[in-house]
Amino acid sequence: MSQRGASQMLAAVKRSRFRNEVNLGIRQNDATIRTCGKRQQHRFKSAEVENAAEIKGTSSETVNAAKSFVVGAAAGTMGALSGMGGGFPMIPLIASRAVVGLSQHQAHGTSSFAVAATGLAGSIGYGLRDTVNLEYAMAIAATGMVAARAGATITSKLSGPLLKKMLGVFMLAVAPIVPAKSYFAEHYGQPALEGSDNELKIERSSFERLFPPAAIGCGSGFLMGLFGVGGGAVVVPALTVFTDLNHYQALATSLCAMVLPSTVGTFTHYQKGNVAFRVAFPLAAGAFTGAFIGAKFGQNVSEEKLRYGFAAIMVTLGTKALLRG
Repeated sequence: MSQRGASQMLAAVKRSRFRNEVNLGIRQNDATIRTCGKRQQHRFKSAEVENAAEIKGTSSETVNAAKSFVVGAAAGTMGALSGMGGGFPMIPLIASRAVVGLSQHQAHGTSSFAVAATGLAGSIGYGLRDTVNLEYAMAIAATGMVAARAGATITSKLSGPLLKKMLGVFMLAVAPIVPAKSYFAEHYGQPALEGSDNELKIERSSFERLFPPAAIGCGSGFLMGLFGVGGGAVVVPALTVFTDLNHYQALATSLCAMVLPSTVGTFTHYQKGNVAFRVAFPLAAGAFTGAFIGAKFGQNVSEEKLRYGFAAIMVTLGTKALLRG
């Protein structure tokens, strides 16, 4: 073969290789483009799913916040009308999957946060200067803060079902106490000191005056920490029986006294991881609103109707807690 022919053949081979390389590069580019396109589509789909989940989560949080506010408002109103923190109706509702769906421990801890708001708004609504006995309230709060921390510590060591059953038993035990307040006041209560008898009131030592509310604070504070309730079911009848306060003074003083112990109980529950703040803030806002309205409204409503109505709610919720515990 001539030299010219060999050169032409070599050139043809080079051109063939070049065309093959070009075609291979094009195919690789096409594959890369298709792969990138699929990846981009996957990213778009993932982003759409994430956005949908985020929108759904935001919507769910908004609905739960609205539910929490309504529950807090209703519980706060009932709490102010009865001198309690509203924790009794609050806990079963926020622990229910149909409403908010907190765990039993979270429901108790979160309720403590809202109970403080109920106490503050209720005592303001009844009138701090005119109706609240600040001396008795401080005595109850002082011992209650210590006892509340102990109760909240014990809560974290109990199982959810046991805690729920204990709450149910306590609610059923409390139910008859509420309508029996007038009986206690009539047969065992201390008459209010008036006129010249005020001198006797002044002459009583600080120990004699403050020991009954301080002892009451121990029991109510422990219950606040343990169950996340205001403890008014114990405080109001006890103040009626063992002090010279009338019914409305006992209600207002009970609400004022539960603020600090509830705050201590909330802090202890928070340390144990049992406070859901996404629920606590709207719950407390509702409780504050409802308690203020309830306190204003409660001064013009028949005590008898309020007591029996609240007792019926206690029996219903207590029975439900026992059956589902």
